Amino acid sequence: MDTNLNSGHITVSTALTSLAEGFKLAFSKECRPYVLIPILINIILLSLAGWAAFRFITGYIFSWIDALPSFLAFLAYLLSFIAAALIIFLSCYFFSTVATIIASPFYGLLADRAEMAIHGQQSEDSGFAGVIKDIPRCLKRELRKQLWYLPLVLLCVVIMLIPVINVISPVAWFILNSFMGCLQYTDYAYDNHKVPFAQMKGDAMRHAFPSFAFGACIAVLLAVPLVNLFVPPAAVCAGTRYYVLLRDERAAAAVQEA
Repeated sequence: MDTNLNSGHITVSTALTSLAEGFKLAFSKECRPYVLIPILINIILLSLAGWAAFRFITGYIFSWIDALPSFLAFLAYLLSFIAAALIIFLSCYFFSTVATIIASPFYGLLADRAEMAIHGQQSEDSGFAGVIKDIPRCLKRELRKQLWYLPLVLLCVVIMLIPVINVISPVAWFILNSFMGCLQYTDYAYDNHKVPFAQMKGDAMRHAFPSFAFGACIAVLLAVPLVNLFVPPAAVCAGTRYYVLLRDERAAAAVQEA
């Protein structure tokens, strides 16, 4: 049981401590068995999707290069290398999202085990039977998160296409992905306790800067190839610990107002 939780005011320091402790928790003996399945899902999906995309793009490039003079054939290899690099970095975001949706029921189970390790409590629907029963609800919750995220993604795309304004595009993308990183991985514990998405989002937004710092670290790690295969399950444990901080802080605030 984690006895180092700070039930006082949430700061950037406590948020980052939650992140670090959560990552250690993911590979503890209590949670390690529940980390394996999500990691395997990430590895299989990202590997297959990356391989298929690379084969398609390089095949197209080589068929196009065939129409050029032979002395320009080296371009096929150069463009293939560039395509491979682009696929790796784009798949970090797109296919990680798909893998997260598919693995969401297992992330819920992992969040339960992490919460048990943190303070000896878990949700009512724990265990694999609970996972199977809650698959439709988990997928619906994931869809709810993506429907919140997609309009903001489109806004960032619009900003990216407008001359002059597009200079702030990288900042807009980073801010959005940072907050999404916090919401995505904190939400599993909230969902286990049937707390509405709007309340979870409100809790995070009330502590906007700590939540941003928490999510920013996750967003940066998700952009690193290979490392991003192992980040999501560890981020679930970190998000569960952050959930406990947010929940306890909200409860303390309610007592003070009463």
